[in-house]
Amino acid sequence: MSNTHQPHDNNGISFQGRFWIERHAKTFLGPGRIELLEKIESGHSIAEAARQLGMGYKTAWDMLNSMNSLADEPVVISTKGGRRGGGTTITDYGKKMIAFFRHIESEYLAMLISLEQRYPGLNDFSSNPSPRLQLRSSARNQLSCRIQALEKKGHRIIAMLDLGDQQYLQAILTQKSIDEMKLSVGQQVFALMKAPMISLSHRSDEQGMRLEGVLEAIDLDEAGGAELTIQLKSGQYLTAMIEDATQAPTRGSPAYALLDPKQVIIATL
Repeated sequence: MSNTHQPHDNNGISFQGRFWIERHAKTFLGPGRIELLEKIESGHSIAEAARQLGMGYKTAWDMLNSMNSLADEPVVISTKGGRRGGGTTITDYGKKMIAFFRHIESEYLAMLISLEQRYPGLNDFSSNPSPRLQLRSSARNQLSCRIQALEKKGHRIIAMLDLGDQQYLQAILTQKSIDEMKLSVGQQVFALMKAPMISLSHRSDEQGMRLEGVLEAIDLDEAGGAELTIQLKSGQYLTAMIEDATQAPTRGSPAYALLDPKQVIIATL
């Protein structure tokens, strides 16, 4: 896996990078290849997906062939034209590869944020420091997600956030925040949530915004409470805190995290 870093702008310093995954010393998965698969999965043809990504049809075709040749199972399947016409389909294995790459990517981006937090002294080299280098957050939860929609309701903007595997969050923003952060549909962001603000249930019929997962760990405290770690369906982890540990679901059982959109904060690199 190789990474390339470059400055964010001329006025400040920030940590950035891209990575890809190699197999048998050849490029297997990378941002461009995953975006191509996602475009095709959304119903676009190879030609249309390539056009939207600014690459040639042959380049896209070669990428797909390369992934198929390096994978244990086909990532995509192409059918020739007939009465219903041909097309290219992402296999279940290919969909797992997309989810796998996005999960690793979220950890990689979190690592960059962590490095920025650990080395704020780099600001000394800049006459106009970047605010991101001074980022500090008490939020235990930093979920990688993609903005699926931005819906204006009066002075509020409701952001629908896609975590993957059909799991979604909502956040309430102002137009000024969206303008200053230059947020747009399709953008990769982080959803920050403090652990004490997350309620937990073992029931699937709770009303409101909830995320489904499995209770992976229970860390009891001296006051009778507990910190709970939930592995979400999307593969990411969520931390919640409860005051009465006896109310926690059993380890390994289904758990549902209940969240208030007002408590969700959006952050970007």
